Amino acid sequence: MKSQSIKELAYKLGADVCGIAIVDEFKDAPKGFHPTDIMPEATSVIVYGKQSSKTLFDAKTNVPYTFVRNKTLEKLDDITIALSYKIEESGYAAIPIPSVEPYDYWDSEKRHGRGILSLKHAAQLAGLGRIGKNTLLINEKYGNRLWLGAILVSTKLDQDTVSNHKVCSSSCTICLNACPQKALDGITINQKLCREICFSSTEGGGWVIACNICRKVCPFASK
Repeated sequence: MKSQSIKELAYKLGADVCGIAIVDEFKDAPKGFHPTDIMPEATSVIVYGKQSSKTLFDAKTNVPYTFVRNKTLEKLDDITIALSYKIEESGYAAIPIPSVEPYDYWDSEKRHGRGILSLKHAAQLAGLGRIGKNTLLINEKYGNRLWLGAILVSTKLDQDTVSNHKVCSSSCTICLNACPQKALDGITINQKLCREICFSSTEGGGWVIACNICRKVCPFASK
C-alpha cells in the first residue's frame, strides 16, 4: 500500500490533515511509549487530524466546545478503525491508537496520565505542526484546533518532512500568563494542577470542559 493512497483514504474517511512518520524518528520517546513498545514490527506511524471550529471560542459557555470535541474524537476513532481495516486488507499489520484515554500509565499522586503513544509528538514528526508553549500542536492551516488519531503499521512508508513553520515566539507568554492554575512552564504541563479545574459536572448529570483558556487565548486559536 502506497503512502499517497493511504492519505487519500484518510481524507475520504473525513480527515483534514494526514502525515506519516517512520519509527526511526521516535528515538526520544519515553521508554514504554515508543511505537515498537506497542507493536514490535511497526515501521511507520500514520497520523491524521480533524479541525474544530474557531467560532466555538466565541461562545459564553463551554458546552458547545465540549460537544464538538467529543463528537470529533468519536469521528477520529471511526476513521482509525476503518483505515486500519483497509490496511489489513492490503496485507499489512495495523494497530489503531485511540484518540483519547484510557491511559495505560497513571500516576495517582501526580494525577499524571500518558496515552500509549503521544499523538501530538507523533503528529510533529509526521509534519502536521509544531508543539507550542501551551503543549498543543499548532498546525500551519488550522492553528491549535486539531484533534488527532494514529495507526501503527508494519510497512515502511514515505516519511513526511517535519514542519518548520514558526509557532511561539521567544517573547510570547500569553498562555503561561493566562493559565489560572499556573500549570504551564513553556515546556510541559503540570497535569495535577490542570485537572483541578479543567472538567466540571453538574448534579443534573453530564460534564463539560470547564477550562480551555490555554487554547483560547493562543494567537493560533483563530488561525
